[in-house]
This record gives sequence, C-alpha cells and structure tokens, in this order.
Amino acid sequence: MKLTRILAQKIVDKMMKDIPFNVNIMNEKGIIIASGEVERIGKKHSEACRVLQTKKILIYKQNKERGNVQPGINMPIEFRNRVIGVVGITGDPIHVKPFALLLKDATELLLEQRAFQESEESKAKKLTRFLFRWTQKDIDTDTVENLKREALDLNIDFYQERTVVVIKCSHHDLMDLKLSQQDFHLNRSVDTQVMICHSKKSIQACLDYAHQRGYRVAVGMTGVNVGRSFFEAQTTLHFANLLQEDYHSYGQVYFLQKILESSLNDDAELLKKFSLLENTSLGTDLLETLLTYFKNNGNMSQTALKLHIHRNTLLYRLAKIKELMGLDPHNFVDLFQLYAALLTYLDSKNRGISVLKK
Repeated sequence: MKLTRILAQKIVDKMMKDIPFNVNIMNEKGIIIASGEVERIGKKHSEACRVLQTKKILIYKQNKERGNVQPGINMPIEFRNRVIGVVGITGDPIHVKPFALLLKDATELLLEQRAFQESEESKAKKLTRFLFRWTQKDIDTDTVENLKREALDLNIDFYQERTVVVIKCSHHDLMDLKLSQQDFHLNRSVDTQVMICHSKKSIQACLDYAHQRGYRVAVGMTGVNVGRSFFEAQTTLHFANLLQEDYHSYGQVYFLQKILESSLNDDAELLKKFSLLENTSLGTDLLETLLTYFKNNGNMSQTALKLHIHRNTLLYRLAKIKELMGLDPHNFVDLFQLYAALLTYLDSKNRGISVLKK
C-alpha cells in the first residue's frame, strides 16, 4: 500500500479543521506530500528521514543549532509491519502529542480501510472478467484451463451444473432481486442482465421477478457449459425481441436460428424488396400485417382481429404484399420464403446491417 498525495492531503485537511496546529505527512522517502503549509509540499523533511531510519517516534523542541527545525512530533506510519511514511505535527510536544497519536492511528486505520476496499474492488473486477469469459460460447482448450484456475482462485465450482437466465433490463432494475451466494450476476450490457443460477429455485426466482415487472426473460440449458447456456438464452431473447413473441426457451427458437444460419436467406433481391416495401406509404402496416399473419399461422380471422382491421382490409394488404414482393402469402411455399426473408431482414435491421449493400 502506497501513501498517495491525494489521500494524505485529505487526511491533513480534515485533521486541521479540528486542531490549531500544522500537520505534515511525508512519504517513504521523507518528502512532504501533504501539509497545512502548502509551500512546504515537495520539500524533504530531515526529521522525517530520521524517523524512517529508526522507525521510532521523534520528539523535538526548538533548537537553533539544527537550523529551521520547528518543535513538534513525527511518528512513523505503519502498514502491515512496514513503515511507509511519517506524520508530523508542529508545536509544543506537550500539547501536540495527543493529536499526533490520534493522527497516526487515524491514518493507519484509513490505510487499512483503503487497502480492504481496493482488495474487494480487485476481487469484483476479477470476478467480472471471469464471468465475461465464462459466458463465451466457443473457447479453446487453453482458455478453459485458465478459467478452471481462475474459478479455483475465486472459490467457484467450475464443474457444478448451472443455468443461465438472461433478463432484458438495466442493472438498476435488478436491485431487489435476491440471489444465493452460489449464483452470479453479470451486467453484460446496458439492457442485458445475465444471471448464472445453480438451482431451480434461483431460476424460478429470476423468472418470477422478470414476469412481475414485465421484463423479457429467457433461459438456457442446464449443464456445466455456461457459455452454451448463455448463447441459448441470449438467442432466445434476441428472437423474442425481434418478433415480439413470448419466447422463453431455446427450443422455441432453434428452427429460427437454423433459418438464419442456412442459405435460405440468401435471396438478396427479396431482402431488398423488404427494405423498399418498408419505405412505402403502407410499409409499416404491411410489415406488421405479415408478421401478425405469421404469428397466427395464416388464420385470416385471428390476424384481422389482432390488427383491429376488417377482413377486407387484410385481404387488400396481403394482395399488396404479393404485388410488391412477388410472393403469395396464401401459397405455403411462398409464405415460407417470405417468412425466412422477413426474419433475415428484421435480424439485419436489428444489427444495423443494410440489406441494400448485399
């Protein structure tokens, strides 16, 4: 632990509000790094150097033979059996000694608190770095071995089966969520919170918390592969947001993910048509109509009901989609092509990728 100028000056300023004496703090080299007399900062304090050498309290009175040395007391600042600096108070030793002892104790206590705080912050940073790497889907053998060592250092059972729950909300929105010490929370991004749960009870607590507050939530598989579980939960949540569906598990979106990964979405012209369609006067209505039509499995009555439009209006919109896209929503094969293309279009748009460049 090193005594910094900022910390030392804070101690001096606070102390001098309560006592009528000047206070100096010197570093491990005897240089004044904080003082009530600003002009002395940066200068070498000869008496402090003696304290650093002897590691003992030095009391001195006015002595003309020793030049400009003022009366006072200097005491070693000790941190974990090591002298790291000196505190000094200028004045009659009889009057300043009680304050000097108080200053020494307060400084050493503050250093211990600061060291503990830094240690805790360091642990928190190590844990966050570990959790980020732990939730990576594809990691090589060397990385896995490193993670095992880090887990051991953090007292985490690397081989315990866990389940990742991803909640779409901010870090502050989870303040009231109570988890076990065996569960972990990773603030993955501004609006994505990752919960690594060790039990069904913890998973249910996350689900209940999210549902009660209207947050989107998804769950990955249970197992020792935390990265895979996170990928599944994140992918599920991605499609839930993309299609505005109430998806919770990867099994519900597995086929959709395979569509995006396949060559079914390689029709660049069709994707461009979706982009052009959205920019027409009816574009937003037509996209919403098609998406709702998919959600209701092509059921005309249910689609019209969900959109709050007349059946004839729905027929007109579907006809318009056929005219602009060159595919008939009433034809099963054409409908599947439209679905694959719309899924890809929405995904590209969500990722900020322009389909017009394809």
